[in-house]
Amino acid sequence: MQHVPNALTLLRLLIAPVIGALLLLVALGGWAPALWLPVALGLFLLACLTDLADGVLARRLSVEGAAGAVLDPVADKLLMLCTGLGLVVLVPDLALAGAVLLMLGRDLAVGGLRELALSRGRRLPVAGLGKAKTVLQCMAFAAGLAQAALTVRGANVMPGGLILALFWLAAVVSLASAIAYARGYRDGASVRHDD
Repeated sequence: MQHVPNALTLLRLLIAPVIGALLLLVALGGWAPALWLPVALGLFLLACLTDLADGVLARRLSVEGAAGAVLDPVADKLLMLCTGLGLVVLVPDLALAGAVLLMLGRDLAVGGLRELALSRGRRLPVAGLGKAKTVLQCMAFAAGLAQAALTVRGANVMPGGLILALFWLAAVVSLASAIAYARGYRDGASVRHDD
């Protein structure tokens, strides 16, 4: 049972590039969107659930270790990177691309800041903004994938402006959390390491 959290993280690491590949193949016209966009959405939702489950299980089983502390943020970043870039290719909208690129840039910058802190023997704290960022990114990307899948099937249940607003809300919270991480680094913080 103690290996389950890391197994869930590894599953997320494997799912992420599959989602990106599916979105790219659909965008390039090689694969049927009506079939593969719902599959990509399902895989993304499964990956988000593994993110939630691995953290809860690691704490409940008291098996929070170095491997999980390193792999979990990497899996999270890879999932958002593959899905975000896939969405940008699938839905060539400048406003959407701007929000996604801000989120991905934040993730890369914070990852680098964490590595710098670790190299100096410190860990950066996770504030509520870091968790809110993750939830909002998952919601925005899931809504974008759902909208793309429904649009292909002829339905349009969510207004595009609402989804775009969700993406930009996630981007703004992402930037705010990056500022919080930078302040934590500047202040020499040294506590928990998750996202």
